[in-house]
Amino acid sequence: MRALFALACFAAGIAFAQPAPPAPSVTTAPKAPTPPARIADAAWLQGYWAGTGMGGEAEDVWLPPKAGVMLGAFRLMKAEGKPAFYELFAIEEIDDTLVFVVKHFNPDWVGWEEKDKALRLKLTRASKDELAFGGVVFRRPGADVLAVDVTVRQKDGTQKTHTFDYRRKAL
Repeated sequence: MRALFALACFAAGIAFAQPAPPAPSVTTAPKAPTPPARIADAAWLQGYWAGTGMGGEAEDVWLPPKAGVMLGAFRLMKAEGKPAFYELFAIEEIDDTLVFVVKHFNPDWVGWEEKDKALRLKLTRASKDELAFGGVVFRRPGADVLAVDVTVRQKDGTQKTHTFDYRRKAL
């Protein structure tokens, strides 16, 4: 995924081999007005989340909102216990809406994006239990449950959605 995503986003759909090939692109929504939102609308993401996705063990950590920003980190561990990739990300309050910003890294910390670039996805849909940033959707299906759907465009042009299923955990 090109998101956590993870996310993160939680994550771009890559194979677990080293080194990772260039990431497929995250699906973005057509140009449309972005819904108004504040960083407080994303506060329910705060905490440590552990679960599964893309055939491995996934973790997201979100810091509390502060100064219009929530920061986070993601890691995906392969089935054999080795790291697949990492993400550093944020949700930022910009122009009365939210933007999801993410940078991806191989386990050797070589970045996928150029050093002066990051993947930036504007908010496309929001409710009390969902934040959608184009092809990255954070959903709260229940108390202490998080699902992150990441739709990526494959090399052959088709789209594939990866779902990360998390439970809130204590650190």
